[in-house]
Amino acid sequence: MSARHALHPERTLYVTESPALQRLRELPREYRVRGVDSWGALGAAIDQAPPAATVLADPYLGRRTADGPSPELRRLMARRPSVPVIAALPLRGERAGHHAALLMEWGVSDVLNLNVQRSADAVGEVLRGVRARPLKREVEPLLGAYASENARNVVRAACEVAVEGGGSPELAAIFRVDPRTVTAWCRREGLPPPRRLLAWTRVLLAAMMLREHGRSVMNVARGAGYATDHAARRAMRDLIGRHPASTPRGELFGHAAERFHEELCAQRDRARERRRDPRFGRSTARDG
Repeated sequence: MSARHALHPERTLYVTESPALQRLRELPREYRVRGVDSWGALGAAIDQAPPAATVLADPYLGRRTADGPSPELRRLMARRPSVPVIAALPLRGERAGHHAALLMEWGVSDVLNLNVQRSADAVGEVLRGVRARPLKREVEPLLGAYASENARNVVRAACEVAVEGGGSPELAAIFRVDPRTVTAWCRREGLPPPRRLLAWTRVLLAAMMLREHGRSVMNVARGAGYATDHAARRAMRDLIGRHPASTPRGELFGHAAERFHEELCAQRDRARERRRDPRFGRSTARDG
């Protein structure tokens, strides 16, 4: 069971304009590319950007390579951690390796090696790999140590669908299967049903975005796939049991994570009970 990235909404790619990134021959056509020429311009561009956007940044913009990655990049990521950032640099020599390791410590979603990953296909592969990476990093620990790789793949795909505004059909399309197959997987792996799982990933995404200073509730609602801010508030109230207006923004994700983990534990208990039922075993065998 592996995700195949079937979603195709319009995606925005913010690219820092520097001599280093001019080495890229072309960028994937599915992205609407916006060039920025300074850290200030990049910060302004992503201030209200949704998590479906991506940043492709030269970490040495405005400074010498010998001085290391710019602290401005770290500052921007700290302000908008929900937006994936790819650091593009030539990985050659020990110093470059140290810089790449530092960038990963800062929280970049991935590093693009400008020495070898310069074609549209190579860049596209890296871009696909970082979709919803910030949300996945927040959600995956909630699954616990005993979650199977199949369960993790479903949850990772649900994070991508939530970030890109899809629903249950899009979740199934990622795996190129019928929606009923994903429902069966969720049941077997002790996960909430697909629609419920997507509801949770959207709420977790919204709670994660609300921690970011300067985001309005409407901006968060749109970024998390809700039609209105009222719909976002209602979803959070229904799943978390708390109204966003009466809960400090910084605490919402913790409450959401706790409730999601509780539901996962309950679902796994039900899955174990079904496995003890011989009729469930025969059904699983027939399903292949």
